[in-house]
Amino acid sequence: MSADSPPSRSSLLAGLGRRIFGWRLMVGLAVALGGIEWLTPEPFFAPGHRVSQCLAILFALVGLALRAWGSGCAGRHTTTAKIEAPRLVTGGPFAYLRNPIYAGTICLGFGMAALIGDPRAYFLAALAFVFLYVGIVPAEEEFLRKQFGEAYAQYCAAVPRFLPRLRPWPGQVRQAFHWRAARGELATLCWATGIYLALLGEEWFDKVIG
Repeated sequence: MSADSPPSRSSLLAGLGRRIFGWRLMVGLAVALGGIEWLTPEPFFAPGHRVSQCLAILFALVGLALRAWGSGCAGRHTTTAKIEAPRLVTGGPFAYLRNPIYAGTICLGFGMAALIGDPRAYFLAALAFVFLYVGIVPAEEEFLRKQFGEAYAQYCAAVPRFLPRLRPWPGQVRQAFHWRAARGELATLCWATGIYLALLGEEWFDKVIG
């Protein structure tokens, strides 16, 4: 691309992703907290909702487990405020898909939306994910292409972004599991539980004073 040619859409999205990367957690929390007043949760484990809510909790826990697995394989740098990668991670869940932590976040988010039971919760979750990942994923990929060159190109050619392979990539490199990074997902569980309890509490309060 020449100096006078306009930047491509992918480079523009990557630029957006770099700017919002350090705020990714705050954006997600802001959307979730903003939904407390707007959403109306279904009663927890009330007749008629038990099966769907059990499935929703299971889906959310699968997402949380995928995040913990990915974080443990990648290490603590996944929580930093800037894009960095001391090594190319291809083992564990990264042998099946390139973005297991984000895929886990999506499972967790839609699982929580299903637990809440208000259709608007799905809209909020989708809005947050599109806003965040449409920019962040291209920014990370641009960084990894520059950092690891042909090794990353081979990895991208073999492993999809979000839809997992049926079998792990044979070229994966297994490395030590970082339990401290995986245990950090307990904070994610606490946030998700706290937001859901706040929704139930706000709904109960509205009924009491209403």
